[in-house]
Order: sequence, then C-alpha cells, then structure tokens
Amino acid sequence: MRKEDFYDVFEYGDRLEPGVELKIEHSITMEYDTPDLTPFTNSDVKELESLRKISAGTEQKIFDSLKEPLSKWERQAALTKLLDRAIQYLKMPEVEHTSNQWMHDDRSDRDKISNRVYQMSVSVYEDYKYDRQTRERIPTAWYVTWDVTINTPRRGYGKVIAGQRQKRYTDKDAALKYIEGRKKAYAHLFTEISPPLPQEYADSFKVHGVLLPGYTIEGQELIPTNRTAIEVLNELSGGAFALQDKKPSVLGKLAASKEDMKKAPSAGAKKKEEPAL
Repeated sequence: MRKEDFYDVFEYGDRLEPGVELKIEHSITMEYDTPDLTPFTNSDVKELESLRKISAGTEQKIFDSLKEPLSKWERQAALTKLLDRAIQYLKMPEVEHTSNQWMHDDRSDRDKISNRVYQMSVSVYEDYKYDRQTRERIPTAWYVTWDVTINTPRRGYGKVIAGQRQKRYTDKDAALKYIEGRKKAYAHLFTEISPPLPQEYADSFKVHGVLLPGYTIEGQELIPTNRTAIEVLNELSGGAFALQDKKPSVLGKLAASKEDMKKAPSAGAKKKEEPAL
C-alpha cells in the first residue's frame, strides 16, 4: 500500500514479463472519516453529480492516454518475443547419434543405430523356465522388439516410422534371423549422416517454422537470405535499433587496431627522419 495525502493506493501485482505480459492494477481507498466531508454537506446533490461527471471524464481521458504507450509496449514486446524465438532456434542442441554405427546401449539393453534424422533399435528378451532338478534356467522363448523412429533434437516431436513389440519365437536362431532381416530392410536410412528429410517429417526438424542448420528437405532447395537481424528489427521498429547497427563489432575493432599499428611508423623510422645536428 502507498499512502498519499488523502487516499491510499493498492498496487496489485504490477509486473512486466518481457515479450509476454504487462500487468498494471491499481485501486484507491480512503479512511472512513478522512478527508473531512463537512465542506461538501452544504452543496447541492446535482451540483456534486455534475462535478463527479467532470472528474470521471478526466479519469477516462487519462485512461485513454495510456492506450498509446501501451500500444508501443505491445509492439516492443513482440520484438522481444521475436528475439526470444531466434535465440531459442540458435540454442537448439545438436542431436546425438551413432554416426550410422550399430552400438549396444547397456542402460536399455538394446542395439541402436542412428544419424541426424533416423534411429533404429532392436532388443531380444529371453524367457525361461527353472528346472529344479538341474537347478538351471532353460530358455523357452525369445521376444523381439524393434522400432525405427525420427531422431529429432526437439523433445516430443519424435515419430515412429515402423516397429513391432514382443514378437515371440521359440527358436533363437529364427529370432536372430528376423532381426537381421529388419536391419537390412531399413539399412538404406543409415547411409548418410544427414539424409534429406521426407516432407512429412520436416516439421519435426523446424523451430518456429525454420529448418534447423544442416538439414535439407527432399525436393526443396534452401533459399539463402542476405538480410541481417538488425535490418529486420529496424524495419519492424521504425529504426529503433539503428544505433546498434552502427556500432563496430569487437572483431571489427581488433581488425582496425591491427591496421592502425601497421600504418604507424616504427621508432627506428622516426629516428631516420630526424635531421642530423
């Protein structure tokens, strides 16, 4: 609560979340007997009601005047959100993969192969019965599980291309032969580190509609752009980032400094230029 001369102000949750939300909520209260109403008691009701309309009208004008700066905030917040999205795109980590090599994952007890687009895993669960006489476990069945999925760096965007769970075999060699057959059937997906993306899976490799670096889409050519972030921001903001555009980069400053050092005459050169006494 903030105390003023004859009233109190409550500020409920005023806050700014850049690029997302602006909240301003104020309310006015007064003490029960402050300020003194005695000077108003001799006034005419209609006169006071007329004065109230004037006061409320002034409130409305003040409220309306707030709309313009709020509109400016809305556009600025949209630019902040645009930058947040670009930063999110650039911070997307590279997907982990096995470089098209079959490897065993001890944690999941599966064999896996993957590249920047696809991944495949196979596992065999051996069932058995316990022979009390020999005190040995005797295998009775083998259950094969395999799947081929999209290997995207975006969580929640993976998709299953094909697979089967708990396919039962009573012969181990038959189970292993089936696994080898599945590996050969999808071996064509694992010949490149970053194979072209089928159109149906392209969205899994985009962030805010832009394809992640190093990926291509089947039948589509990448369209390069020469525009810079500063140029786009200045266009959308009416030049609010113009000063940033003119500031030399750190690398630019270093390059300029090195160039100045090359042009500057050495101490020895200055001595040669001095006339003999």
